[in-house]
Amino acid sequence: MRTAVYAGSFDPVSNGHIDIMERAAKLVDKLYVLITYNLDKKSIFTLEERVNMIKKVIKSDNIEIAWTDDLVVKFAEQHGATALIRGLRNIKDFESEIALYHFNRNIDNRIETIVLFPTYLYTYLSSSAIKELVYYDQDISKYVPSIIKDEIYAGIKRSFKKP
Repeated sequence: MRTAVYAGSFDPVSNGHIDIMERAAKLVDKLYVLITYNLDKKSIFTLEERVNMIKKVIKSDNIEIAWTDDLVVKFAEQHGATALIRGLRNIKDFESEIALYHFNRNIDNRIETIVLFPTYLYTYLSSSAIKELVYYDQDISKYVPSIIKDEIYAGIKRSFKKP
């Protein structure tokens, strides 16, 4: 069975993330969507909120949601995954992704990295941009699934109080 891992903080999950999840799920028998902790960011949504939001929007039967506080490559080893799925939007992503690729290969060279590019609608979409749009009371309906838009909006508003 071909198993892969698509990891991220998904704080919040966006249409760009969903696009990569659904496309990656077509390439493998099982895809773990792995919620991870990002040392460089303070999460707005709890782990449980992020899991629930992703569950509401995924459509593929071969996607399983999981989380870890360990390295993604270690999770992949423990769950029999042979590939890590990564989204690559721009040159800034490239620089961090190629470094991550080499670190992961040094840890376990049996696990391959597969890069998927976003559809053109989501090339510049990021969770940070969504947070900023909400902070300034702008519409995010083009960027997040409609079924969780209000939940995302409320979570970001609760986290960022204007002075």
